[in-house]
Amino acid sequence: MKFKKKKNQPKNIIKQNLSFWPNLLLVLILLLAAFLRLWNLAHYPSGLNADEAAIGYNAYSLLETGKDEHGDPWPIHFKSFGDYKPGLYFYLVLPLVKLLGLNIWAVRLPAALLGILSVLLIMLLTKEIFREKFLANRFSLWAGFLLSLPGHFSLASTFYPRRLGVRISFVFDALGCLVVF
Repeated sequence: MKFKKKKNQPKNIIKQNLSFWPNLLLVLILLLAAFLRLWNLAHYPSGLNADEAAIGYNAYSLLETGKDEHGDPWPIHFKSFGDYKPGLYFYLVLPLVKLLGLNIWAVRLPAALLGILSVLLIMLLTKEIFREKFLANRFSLWAGFLLSLPGHFSLASTFYPRRLGVRISFVFDALGCLVVF
């Protein structure tokens, strides 16, 4: 007795079901990255370091007066503790200080979100480098998984001006590579 194929049944039903698992892994890796970076964000590392406190205070000062702690209106570089820090992170923190108030979450959340975004960007970049058709391929999944692990998230949960410059340049370099490839 031969089985007849129904007209509406797809030809490669096994192949279609297999594409579900890589996509699920992709979502799970992004959820893992988000969980590890956002869980206990206000307590790890404990307290604010001097740079984070200066960022929070300057964002609050800009909201209240339109000037930083030294009285400069809407600066590009912020003077703090004897050096100048790039202003992008200060301005990323500003709307969160407005929404959440002046607290640790408001100061650290942009760094954590950039860390989560970097996992997705490394997956996109890996897809392009290996010229894969789908984002959920073995190279991208491994790269995203390795970047989502704790060695990277300590950098993505606190703010250090020099590291932020590296992180932001990574994001823009990765986007540039995606455009070029």
